[in-house]
Amino acid sequence: MSDENFVTLLDDLLSKDYCSMGDAIQPGVAVLVAIDDQIVYQRYIGFANILEFEAITCNTNFRLASLSKQFIAYGIIVLESQGKLNRQDTLKSYFSLEFIQRCPKISNTVRIQHLLDHSSGVMDYENNESLLEGRQWLDDDVLVTLKDETYFQPGSQFRYSNTGYILLGLIIEVVSEQALGDFLRQFIFESFGMKTSIVFDLDHLQIVNRAFGYAEREDNKHYCLYDQSPTSATRGDGGIYMSINDYFQWYRHCQTMMSTVFSIQNELSSSAKYYSLGWFLSNENGHTRIHSGHSCGFTHQVFRIDEEQRRVLVIYLSNINANDERLANFNRLIVDKIPQLRPKDLDLLHCLKELTR
Repeated sequence: MSDENFVTLLDDLLSKDYCSMGDAIQPGVAVLVAIDDQIVYQRYIGFANILEFEAITCNTNFRLASLSKQFIAYGIIVLESQGKLNRQDTLKSYFSLEFIQRCPKISNTVRIQHLLDHSSGVMDYENNESLLEGRQWLDDDVLVTLKDETYFQPGSQFRYSNTGYILLGLIIEVVSEQALGDFLRQFIFESFGMKTSIVFDLDHLQIVNRAFGYAEREDNKHYCLYDQSPTSATRGDGGIYMSINDYFQWYRHCQTMMSTVFSIQNELSSSAKYYSLGWFLSNENGHTRIHSGHSCGFTHQVFRIDEEQRRVLVIYLSNINANDERLANFNRLIVDKIPQLRPKDLDLLHCLKELTR
């Protein structure tokens, strides 16, 4: 199939799924496709801010939700390359004496590597009854309420954990002696020419070109603001805002880093051979990598194929809550009709939602 043909297929599907929605002013989607590092398709539909009539563009900053995890993992690798930490270190090396005394079990048994590959077994903070108080939780709230329990022996099983990545973000702050946002800005955003990427901070809410999250009303034709929840202010598990342009910059620069300084990105732990540093992997070689992002008002997916004969990046960012049906339509089109973009391991694409709960 020619590139022109798959461009037409993508255009037709996105127009059907989004342009036929009820409101003329509605949230929408940003899509980018790159093959061999060249952008071959991009489409922007709908509004980032309905109230202000601000359209979605290549510079619109979406809350990345769990797509943020790859940047947190990269931050850990940066610190390891600087000799400031080791992925085999346990939590007791980085948290306070009060934490170690309150949580001796996880302090001595959970390692940074376990947090990275979701094999720590630490308890899900989302199940804490205190979340019902109505206020937004911060990363420190997760730390001080964490129970000294695990779902299983650390390193023995896989269980997707937002708590784990919040702890990783806090470790970055302890080791670097910088706020998480400042660290990521210095070592990723500014270094890679990512001009507007930012980490959410309740004390500094100004985010340029910000996309707000929305949810469909019961009539499935109109939308209401649905941008914040008790868990949407934590940072390490999903608090980065980024545009599709900035993400492409990250992708381009990260290729070089992965093949040089950070070749250890291909060293997968035996306990989670299909997850590494913010990505689900199709196999031990990691030729196909994929991750989703679901948060209050946002539904995302990124996948990349890194093979000798082709390199593919597909980004799908939407500021519509639980926009799973349209995303499934998008994936189905790729699987059924666009071989240039089709991953070899289709199961990974189909079961992504269940993997991340």
